[in-house]
Amino acid sequence: MIIRIILPVLMLMFMHSKSYAYDYDPLLLRAQTALFPKIVLLDQDVNVKIKSKELIVFVLYTGDDFKNAELTKELIEKKYKLTNKNKMVVKLIKYDDFNDSMNATAYFLLKGPSRSVELVSGHAQSNNRITFSYDYNDFDSNALLSVIMKERTYIYLNKKALQDYGINFLPLFYKIVKVIE
Repeated sequence: MIIRIILPVLMLMFMHSKSYAYDYDPLLLRAQTALFPKIVLLDQDVNVKIKSKELIVFVLYTGDDFKNAELTKELIEKKYKLTNKNKMVVKLIKYDDFNDSMNATAYFLLKGPSRSVELVSGHAQSNNRITFSYDYNDFDSNALLSVIMKERTYIYLNKKALQDYGINFLPLFYKIVKVIE
């Protein structure tokens, strides 16, 4: 009898405390935030994508992932305040608030619904902007890049998406990435 009362209460408490936010590997997130700005700077046309000496990065997240989005922003800003005389500006945008009028130099995609990831990736693709996804599975939603940690750290490039995005990286970049067909 007590179990029938306590079990549902415990389940509700667990679900409420979790707030349905996605789980993130802190080590992977740190590696990704360290590599992401460097990768953006390897875009041969990055100077065309910078407005008013600001390299603008949007970190996209679901409403439940605000703390992870803040951490991502903090980690990027901590390492990269200035890049080649340009200021790096990191803005947090909810997937639900994103629209086609929102332009950035590059997009860092935290976990989110595949439809939302597709929308942002499509926008980035049509504007020749980089999308970098926390989740490797977002390649199915046409994300361009991701970093995976196994026995080593690997940068993965979505070959199909690269053709659609029309981004030309410096030749060195193609030597250090793993290309996924």
